Amino acid sequence: MKKNIVTVVLLLSCILCFASGGDTAKYKKKENKLEFRPVPVISYAPETRLLLGIGLLTPFKCYDDSITKHSLIAAYAVYSQNKQDYIYIPYQIYTKDNNYYIEGEADYYNYSYYYWGIGEKRVPQELYNVQFPRIAINAYRKILPHFYAGLDYYLEDDKIGATQPGGSLAADTVPGSKGSITSGAGIDLLYDTRDSVFFPRHGWYIKATSFFNQAEFGSNYSFDKVVTDVSWYHQLSNPIVLAVTQHNQLTWGDVPFDQLALVGGTRQIRGYYMGYYRDDILSYLQAETRIHVIGRFGVDAFGTMAFFGNYRTFPENPSPIFAEGVGLRYNYIRRRHINVRADIGYGLTFEYYLTIQEAF
Repeated sequence: MKKNIVTVVLLLSCILCFASGGDTAKYKKKENKLEFRPVPVISYAPETRLLLGIGLLTPFKCYDDSITKHSLIAAYAVYSQNKQDYIYIPYQIYTKDNNYYIEGEADYYNYSYYYWGIGEKRVPQELYNVQFPRIAINAYRKILPHFYAGLDYYLEDDKIGATQPGGSLAADTVPGSKGSITSGAGIDLLYDTRDSVFFPRHGWYIKATSFFNQAEFGSNYSFDKVVTDVSWYHQLSNPIVLAVTQHNQLTWGDVPFDQLALVGGTRQIRGYYMGYYRDDILSYLQAETRIHVIGRFGVDAFGTMAFFGNYRTFPENPSPIFAEGVGLRYNYIRRRHINVRADIGYGLTFEYYLTIQEAF
């Protein structure tokens, strides 16, 4: 399964570049040559203990001109001291003249997470293990300048392993606690005027995606999900960029617990463990000030206000919740301005993040 995921992504990138009608061999300029950059991965968390791995970044262009945006395929393979592992392959691919844009990821996880209940129905912290392959594909076609429409598909097959004895997941009182297959398709809209894919200094990025998970697609839970993002970037001065994003997620129907809207993570509401709160609805506003300091180094300050709840009660207590933090940036691939991002966020506790690319 893991080898199949890698093969699918590599084949997809080749097909898209040839389908663009461009000459994929046109890499005459040094800055447009195909690159392979290794990235070490190291972190520590109570549920994994020491986690070590290696990543590989591959920025490239499907066509060598001044219009076509850079594409990126990354791959990470990680193993933890608690004998957990995952393979994570995100990708962003632009064809000639940006006429088509494909994004998504292909992953395989054998990992452990914490569960604290759904909404206001809190439970004591429960540790559980889950194994799943995940494939996400969003395919867009440009129909007007900067405006795209497309289709998406999402597949995740969760197999729940060890759970906390005596906990709610072990008692099978939570939808999806014995595993779930999520499989759905939907319609996407995208408006993108950013000056850069990897480090925008000005422009808008507005996206709406939908997923209709039904038995016809192979899902064993019938539910729907809609996600919207509106991001704005503005260069206040030469070294300072202001970035603001507003995010909404709505789920309804028979939703497995791991497909609900989740508070926390490496990109949203940094300062909360991912899934510390989860429910049908999540809405947050996040702002960052990104400051270039010297050479390849920069710093970042960020803050978030978030609301969550369900269709009977919104917002739920204790929202609104707040998180804030600071970060260090290292411009790892200088010509593309692809940053290594180290953040410290504080919500209820301090959370630490080390990853690639900006949060939004």
